[in-house]
Amino acid sequence: MTPKAEVRRLGGPLTALGLAVVWAFLAARAPDVTYHFAPMLIGGVWVAIDGLSRAGSTPRRAVNQALIGFGLAIITTSILSVKGDLEGSVLWDSSDNAPVVFESLVLAALGALMGLVVAVRHAAKTPSIE
Repeated sequence: MTPKAEVRRLGGPLTALGLAVVWAFLAARAPDVTYHFAPMLIGGVWVAIDGLSRAGSTPRRAVNQALIGFGLAIITTSILSVKGDLEGSVLWDSSDNAPVVFESLVLAALGALMGLVVAVRHAAKTPSIE
């Protein structure tokens, strides 16, 4: 495998992990601030980058990547929740007992779905490179 192909193959997972680390760092520094779209990005970035980079994406692989991205967002959300770093408001409510974890899970699922749609649409337009 050429170095360029290796970078293409690892670009999505490394970006997803990097975003999860950045979100965890920011949430630990300011737990009362909600980074609403971080779980959405984490949930969908791997599958979207892989699908757009034509790194041999297939529909089955795209579904797996979307599920793994969603899982990474859930794990990150769970860790932040247990640590008490998700104390901010949600998009639709500013009360103290707002369901930030629920919002994160919904946005992670939405991000994974959007990334999957991007990957599948792009794969349908261009042949994959193997």
